[in-house]
Amino acid sequence: MSLNKFWRNSLFLFAILPHYLFAQNTWVYLKDKPQDTDYFHANVDEHYIDQLKNRGIEILGSSRWLNAVVIADKQLPFLQNLAFVSFTEPLRKYTTTESRVNDDFSYGQSSNQLEMLNLPAYHQLGYTGKGVSVGIFDGGFYKVDSLPIFSSLWDNDQIKATYDFVNNDWLSFNESTHGMQVLAVTGLAYNDSIIGASPGADFVLARTEDGRSEKHIEELNWVNAMEWADLMGVDIIHSSLGYSEFDAEEGDYTYFDMDGKSTIITQAAELAADRGIFITNSAGNQGNKAWRHITAPCDGKNVLCVGAVDSNEVLAGFSSRGPSSDGRIKPDVVAMGRRTTIPNEFGSVVTGNGTSFSGPIIAGMVACLKEAHANVSNKLLFEAILKGSDRYSNPDNDYGFGLPDVLRVDSILRTLPTSGIKPNQPLTLEIYPNPAVDFLKIKGQPNSNLIIYNNSGVAVIKVHLPNWINKVDITTLSQGNYLAELTYQGTKSQLRFVKM
Repeated sequence: MSLNKFWRNSLFLFAILPHYLFAQNTWVYLKDKPQDTDYFHANVDEHYIDQLKNRGIEILGSSRWLNAVVIADKQLPFLQNLAFVSFTEPLRKYTTTESRVNDDFSYGQSSNQLEMLNLPAYHQLGYTGKGVSVGIFDGGFYKVDSLPIFSSLWDNDQIKATYDFVNNDWLSFNESTHGMQVLAVTGLAYNDSIIGASPGADFVLARTEDGRSEKHIEELNWVNAMEWADLMGVDIIHSSLGYSEFDAEEGDYTYFDMDGKSTIITQAAELAADRGIFITNSAGNQGNKAWRHITAPCDGKNVLCVGAVDSNEVLAGFSSRGPSSDGRIKPDVVAMGRRTTIPNEFGSVVTGNGTSFSGPIIAGMVACLKEAHANVSNKLLFEAILKGSDRYSNPDNDYGFGLPDVLRVDSILRTLPTSGIKPNQPLTLEIYPNPAVDFLKIKGQPNSNLIIYNNSGVAVIKVHLPNWINKVDITTLSQGNYLAELTYQGTKSQLRFVKM
């Protein structure tokens, strides 16, 4: 690949501050943004940033979606008496739990892993993901810029943008082989050796994980990559990563946090889904380990969570199990993740194990379906994939709804009406914790209005919610049951909660 091609495909107008500290850090949520801006595309208000800097506060990073910045804990006292600060929250430290093992296996072919979902037949119908953009978040994309096996992706201008959110720099292609292999399984086209699930798709590559160490700031990397991918106009985001365990000094997540709303990573994935991006994620390789369960963001209600089977369609022992902690079926589907055909660091064809490789097969299948059904909403596409899977009538928390048959899913989609479908539906109302003691965190459409009613129907709290995530003080409320009503541009959402 020429140097010019590298810069052309890497350059984009996006700024994020250096990710380098290992100290304890905190999210600082700001009160609002200018009213005349697109909330999710508008940057954090520079006037607020300047005021923080004038107090000697170093900004370690920021998030447009959260309307928040990250600072070191030691600088929290400098926030006193700042009216534009809404609330603060510790920045948790995430570690990846998605491992995989490569087995050298002479010269494997990729046909079996695709035929299991009927993808070769779908490709013959002309659906290979053309015109669909897939974002891949991972720990690195080793030698994707130089290995001959990837040359067709560059020659056909299928790699549209790249960025390294760990180093805040252009992607160097000298990090982990993991993302390189995930990309190959998703969209490679190399003679008769490896054909990805969507060889015609376009790709946006983001490095969000540092495999050499565990950094406090990886959570922010993930959120920023989501925001960037949204700006890049991606249709699908896939990540073969999972989050559950932290360093001892920060405490681990528990299984009960896998409820679809507790982790920032899952919240970001759910918002991306609300904004019209289809999210797929590998379930994790914890099935035969102490954790055993799926990991975030696979617990998301709108995240298509992918487990792994072997070539005989038998569940792989390492495949993480469900359900989500609030009782939903997880994983959602499975694909071949044991002895899956992948390239090694030299570009030779080997096999590997892990939901890291079953996940991108499903992501590629989704790309092919989105090419064929561009006007179908992600919600209907998600449902059709479940209905087109072989265990739909009898799902469980090992296989989920089973192996999808892409031809069957296509047939289901062709029976659906497509007129008037809006891919970006208004955000629904979410409240947590519930029951609550001192405060509620409300997630909903920015610039909406909240009214809380008591059991007698009397409005006891009225407040404007400028952000996507807002913190509402309820210390003045007595114990009991309440109704929260969110209103945005004539639409309403209601949820009940308990004040303890």
